[in-house]
Amino acid sequence: MIQQQERAEKFFRAIRRDAERRRKQIISQIDEYIAAETEKIEQAELQSANERVQYETQRIQSQTNSQLAKETTEISAELAAYRSAITKEVFEQVAQKLAVFVKSQQYQQWLSDGLGQMEKLLGAGMTVYAAPAQVEQVEKAVAMAKVDCTVKADENIHLGGVRAEKGSKKVDDTLDSRLKSQEDWFYQNSGLSIAIQ
Repeated sequence: MIQQQERAEKFFRAIRRDAERRRKQIISQIDEYIAAETEKIEQAELQSANERVQYETQRIQSQTNSQLAKETTEISAELAAYRSAITKEVFEQVAQKLAVFVKSQQYQQWLSDGLGQMEKLLGAGMTVYAAPAQVEQVEKAVAMAKVDCTVKADENIHLGGVRAEKGSKKVDDTLDSRLKSQEDWFYQNSGLSIAIQ
């Protein structure tokens, strides 16, 4: 009976050892499974977080670029308006100085010299056009220069000077056209650039 009891104890010990070994094996498998699943979940969450960060980064960058473009356009428009206002003011001041020049003796001489040059280019018998308020002044200059021409008023000439034509040949030496031709030069050389870097 003792022998049977010893055998039963050995048998139970063997069963316990086997059960303990299997329990440890199962716990190890469970730990490995949990670790593998945790790793998968962490990787999925990390991937999802990276995608969210990338999406938000692109969204913010797109928003920033859009806002920057809008502000750049607004600033460019403001600068263009300022440039236009400055240009207008400068050209108004020039027009005022030209109005003073038109009343001077130098203007009379300038007209006379210009009419002489026009006659050389177009020939005698040309038609000369002047601002309505300056027709008499131009006629005096014609007499000074001894030019053979007809003087007519032209409502399109405001500042002064003359334009002449004979047949298909034309010469424009008005102060209006001279001033107008300076606008492009002024924009290019005044330093009033509106380029935004």
